[in-house]
Amino acid sequence: MRYSGKKSYLFPALILSVIILLLMLNLLIKPDLTIKTFCEVFPKEKWVLTKDNNGQIISSVIDYTEGHTTKYSFNQFERGEYISLKFSVDKKEKYINRGDTIISIKSSELEDRLITVEGELQVAKANLKSQSTGQKESLIKEAETRLNYTREKIKEQEIMFGRVNSLHEKGLASQEEYETQKWILDLLEIEKKIYEAQLQNLLTGAKDEELNLIKSEINSIESRLDFLKNRRNDLTIISPISGYMANAFSPDTLLTLINDNEVILNTPVKIEDLAFLRDNQNIELKLNDFEKEYSGLIVSIPREVKFLNNQQVVFVSIKLENNDRKLLPGMIKEGFLRIKEISLLEYFGRILNT
Repeated sequence: MRYSGKKSYLFPALILSVIILLLMLNLLIKPDLTIKTFCEVFPKEKWVLTKDNNGQIISSVIDYTEGHTTKYSFNQFERGEYISLKFSVDKKEKYINRGDTIISIKSSELEDRLITVEGELQVAKANLKSQSTGQKESLIKEAETRLNYTREKIKEQEIMFGRVNSLHEKGLASQEEYETQKWILDLLEIEKKIYEAQLQNLLTGAKDEELNLIKSEINSIESRLDFLKNRRNDLTIISPISGYMANAFSPDTLLTLINDNEVILNTPVKIEDLAFLRDNQNIELKLNDFEKEYSGLIVSIPREVKFLNNQQVVFVSIKLENNDRKLLPGMIKEGFLRIKEISLLEYFGRILNT
């Protein structure tokens, strides 16, 4: 007579219980997905004002959110042109607002051209006015008197300018005094041309065709004058950003301005973790030695892989608020990126793969 042993259901039940427990834990427990990495801190914007060996003043704005230079301009000056730069801000005041006047540039060549063109415009307008009015003997005598008086003033000024010029060549007179006397002489020459034109027109008169020609000349001169005035306005350098002045130890760097109200963290991420990241994604960030946990925004995930410590990584740009200004440009800090919640199974799977 044979007896069969009683089947044991304890082991299958135990396995089933473990599976059910794991599934419940997987549904209830959501660990955070964190990535250990390090970050290099950059300001949101930086404005650099430099000069080169050819006398150019170069302005460039680097936007680290975009990852490249967003504004670039330079002022070109003629060879031999006398240029003077005057800082309009006190460098002891470290903070500068956007739109503040930083540097005023004075160009001797441009000022001379402005005086010349303005004189030509006055001569042309005076010519048109005198051509459009009738000729009277009293007006002719008045014009002759003004012209003779101006000629005498020019003779006196030529003597004065000659003296200053001699002293300037010997280094006994300043550049400013030399330019002032030359400027006065140029104005008197222009005044003489105006009176000569008035007298000539009073003596000769003009036809309609000649008047139209003068009007066309006036329009041309006014266009040239507007161009030169815009050029002079361009010589005033305005701050394109708000920020703090940084120390510049290079003689070619006139000014460096840093906007660090927000900062950009340049963070290497392994390519196997890129699947969890996307542009404009909000993430949490904990940096070593900082109690505060930062909330960041991914602004750039470049399509370029680099090697770091024999691993393939992509340098992701993360933007942070920096109101307390504890994150200084140039810092390199180790930290953890908290990306999102994942399931328990995904969490253990990452541990096993690592």
